[in-house]
Amino acid sequence: MNTSPPAPAGRYVWDPAAGPHGALLPERTAGPAPTAAPLLVADSWLVEDGRVRALAVHARRFRDTCGRLLGIPSGQVTGFLRAAVDLLPARGRWFPRVEARSDAYGRRLILWLRPAPPRGGPVTLWNPGMADPRELPWAKGPDLDLLGRLREAARAAGADEPLLLSASGHVREGGTTSLVWWRGTTLCAPPPGPELLPGVTRALLTAEVAEAGHQVVHETATAADLAGLPVWAVNALHGIRPVGGWLNQADEFPPPPDSSAEVRRWQARLDRLALPAHPGLVPDAADPAPGTGGTLLFADPQQRG
Repeated sequence: MNTSPPAPAGRYVWDPAAGPHGALLPERTAGPAPTAAPLLVADSWLVEDGRVRALAVHARRFRDTCGRLLGIPSGQVTGFLRAAVDLLPARGRWFPRVEARSDAYGRRLILWLRPAPPRGGPVTLWNPGMADPRELPWAKGPDLDLLGRLREAARAAGADEPLLLSASGHVREGGTTSLVWWRGTTLCAPPPGPELLPGVTRALLTAEVAEAGHQVVHETATAADLAGLPVWAVNALHGIRPVGGWLNQADEFPPPPDSSAEVRRWQARLDRLALPAHPGLVPDAADPAPGTGGTLLFADPQQRG
């Protein structure tokens, strides 16, 4: 983490030829603005007073997706990520996003250093009345604009998040969150597969739950199957939030049970996992064998940011 005066909020573009190890340059000095180019890969994490949860996992997910979708060498992505971590401020709440874009000038790696919004409260989910429209659910980036439009529609309807369902009506996740639910003392999550984004916070939560001696299972469920259960929406920015309501469902659901005490207990366990951010937390590069195009970070994509 950077110990010099903090970098101002804004966008920084990676120049691998700058200096002996490459450098991040403010967008205004790095040539034509890359932000008009399509966003192909992205990742983000919460930084609170210089501490972050599972930075290595976020780094691997971003690096692996860059390799699989764009063929960017993992060594180049690793250098960029370490430089990005070195710019993170040591004070305050931040939600930096790393991006990979491609335009006429080539592939660009970008750090968007941005303040974090306040942590949110209970989530109301909105059923858009259609199957999950994402083209690449397992990759964070290509479908973010689409998900942004769905989220705007959810807010216009009085909700917080769109509910993403399979063609058969089974719950996958929210527009920016992974969904889990409790059946007694058993934590449930959708079955693994390429239709889910590998969410980091869900991975941390399920690991903590299992370590505490609770059973964690995969379950195929419709929204109606979850009526009356404690359902949680989790991501890197807000941590764990209870689902407080459902909109646009065929049937009216009973009010969800109050799980706020359990949310606080498990969120405290996640908060204790945060470590001081420094470039050494970014794992060494591990380029895949030629022709493999990279691999997904998790064989069991029970994880989301």
